Amino acid sequence: MKKYINHNYFWSSLFVEQLVQLGVKHACVSPGSRNTSLTFALASNKKIKKYIHIDERSGAFFALGIAKKTNGPVALFTTSGTAVVELYPAIVEAYQQRIPLIVCTADRPYFLKNVGANQTINQDNIFSNHIRYFADLGLPLIRENKLNRFTEIIRKGLCVSTMRNKGPVHFNLQFEKPFEPNAFTQEINFSINEFVNKKSCSTNLTSISKRDLNSLKKTIQNSKKGIITIGWGNFSEKFYKELISFSKKYNFPVLPDGTSRLRYGGSIKQNIISNHTAFIKEYVNEIDLVIQFGNAPTSQFMLNFMNKTKAPKILINKFGDLKDPSRKKGKIIKIDEVDFLKYFKEKLVPNNLRKDWTKEIKRVDLRCELIKNKLFNNSFYGSEPRLAKEILRLIPDKSNLFISNSMAVRDYDYFAASNKNIKVFTNRGASGIDGIISTASGIASQSKQPTFLVIGDLAFYHNLSALSTIKDYLIPLKIILINNNGGGIFNMLAVAEENEHFEKYWRTPQNLDFAKIVKSFGIKHYQPKSWKSFRSAIIPSIKNNTQVVIEGKTDSKKSLTLRRQYWSKVKEEFPPVI
Repeated sequence: MKKYINHNYFWSSLFVEQLVQLGVKHACVSPGSRNTSLTFALASNKKIKKYIHIDERSGAFFALGIAKKTNGPVALFTTSGTAVVELYPAIVEAYQQRIPLIVCTADRPYFLKNVGANQTINQDNIFSNHIRYFADLGLPLIRENKLNRFTEIIRKGLCVSTMRNKGPVHFNLQFEKPFEPNAFTQEINFSINEFVNKKSCSTNLTSISKRDLNSLKKTIQNSKKGIITIGWGNFSEKFYKELISFSKKYNFPVLPDGTSRLRYGGSIKQNIISNHTAFIKEYVNEIDLVIQFGNAPTSQFMLNFMNKTKAPKILINKFGDLKDPSRKKGKIIKIDEVDFLKYFKEKLVPNNLRKDWTKEIKRVDLRCELIKNKLFNNSFYGSEPRLAKEILRLIPDKSNLFISNSMAVRDYDYFAASNKNIKVFTNRGASGIDGIISTASGIASQSKQPTFLVIGDLAFYHNLSALSTIKDYLIPLKIILINNNGGGIFNMLAVAEENEHFEKYWRTPQNLDFAKIVKSFGIKHYQPKSWKSFRSAIIPSIKNNTQVVIEGKTDSKKSLTLRRQYWSKVKEEFPPVI
């Protein structure tokens, strides 16, 4: 039966339905004119959950958070022009962390480019340095052969994003007025469902040569003082269980980054070493093998170790990514991490010499923990290292913890350890301070468990518009705002000694009244004055699962002195403790 359609709306509706068919369940959309047809199509499709964001940058990071939590593709819809560019920071982060964002940008027709047309920029592969796949889908052509080609391109992009080369992909869609569904432009005798491509995605399996397997087996088998390092990564619970099993069987101590789930491992914490950043340099000449999973370390201590060690490195990464800033890359093994662990768990013979090695490292780790607790447990209110520990004491088992970049993530890397089963999230791909609240909000929106965000004042300031999303969608995010009035992390750099310009150009104190800002969004705000009142502020938000901002004013200079005291005491006691 023939029917009248608007070609833009039909094209857009088929586009959205094809995304749904390929697993997209969530989408973030920002208002605009050029994306009118896309927005109508999205709003009309009941199979996809929609989140509306006035600020495209915040919306993109919110989508990033949903994708992190669900481990599934999330779509972004924007209008043309500079709105497209606002997505770039989140796309960079998704690219670095291999998060499947499906970027869908509306565009002016090709004939309006480079002629001075309003709100028209060059959107052709605009994210080319940080995208896994790009397709300009052109102007809508409602012909059967074109529609089949259209859905095949969409399917290809989704398969890349979710399986073949995981990460963000970009579809650019050109539209010419009229956009509205009832502004009919042509007559057809077929339906959308006839063109939805229902073929599933396949993945590219990687196999290792027998020669490489034998070489790896020999290297691992002969190691007497090897370590396993774990950076941030999108690892499954199966991976963690297999890793612990491998570590126990062959006596390899595991040194996880503060961004790793293994620092907060509950019952699986057998060979986990939490304080290695404080003493790893003492073993630079003794360690004879490094097996690395995930990204490069957060800590400069670990990065220095990686640069100085002469031990062979085995980097395990299913996509074959190089994650070694020292450029002493060793052997990159492109294989699924779980498959690697399963294979070598069966093929190796236990090396009993490593038992004493692992015991020694665990003994040093315990001694560092005692020094740390003695120093921090009675430290002043406003101590940033102690604040990290207090938060871990207070948050419930099975919580989500998002750790912001800058000083917060370093304090957790230096000092955090917990027996609680906590899921940790970060934006350590590009390690920027933009979009942190939005990303944590996206995670919280998809979780039945409480979600906590630890964030500094400058990162909080960068993403204030995200507070409206928290309020509008009733997202029960609990924000612990560490306010040291500026970039306290710069105190750790040599530039801090340059007194003439340091405060103005590096620390950049803002002297903001966050209480007024937060309350203007209708969100509760507390500013405790003691450790006791800090606990009293956070506990009700946990019981009631409410949104809240708890602002802890800290002293960055005294906190730096405390960190240095800890490192100094570890160094003083290092010879006796082993």
